[in-house]
Amino acid sequence: MKRKPTTIPEIATTFTGMFYLGYVPSFWVRLRLFGANNEATRMAPLVAPLLRFLGKKAENLPSFIPSAVHLPITEGAVFIFWAWLCIAFSDVGAYFAGRKYGKTKLGEIFPAAGATSPNKSLEGFFGGAIASASLGIMGAWVQKWPFWALTGALQGIILASLGLIGDLTASMLKRDAGLKDFGNIIPEHGGIMDRVDSFVWSAPYSW
Repeated sequence: MKRKPTTIPEIATTFTGMFYLGYVPSFWVRLRLFGANNEATRMAPLVAPLLRFLGKKAENLPSFIPSAVHLPITEGAVFIFWAWLCIAFSDVGAYFAGRKYGKTKLGEIFPAAGATSPNKSLEGFFGGAIASASLGIMGAWVQKWPFWALTGALQGIILASLGLIGDLTASMLKRDAGLKDFGNIIPEHGGIMDRVDSFVWSAPYSW
């Protein structure tokens, strides 16, 4: 049987996958290595006993725990922690605000967004942005940012916006492929990509 030649769309899809799932999220890894000799955050007194425990008692813990905790905790790692909290709570806030107050469909303002994900609402986005901004302010205070209330709120709103773009991008890829979910590994939530799509485009910005 003669092998069917690879088409340009198939090649483009392959390289898009490598870029979307390989290169773009790699900025989180790069950011993790930033600032090894960082100034202690306001939460340092709270986590110091835990870090000392992990350092002194590692031989008594399950083998996977020491390998999962990389010391020192860098400035980049702290930033990632709070950025991921902002993105996660943005999804949660958007879900509950959209269910309770969602009347204005995003597609009424941005037709492309409506064609990609017709259930998303403007009120849901605002709810997610408020939740993300709240976590951003908290994270900025912990990390001792200058003008932490302003910079933290701005950080949270930007992350919520990029999270929405990541969600819409994933929905566009699924619709183009004729899929409802990326997988079924998580019951009622689809595949792993359905859970982490909001984190993809936030990585370059965070870097």
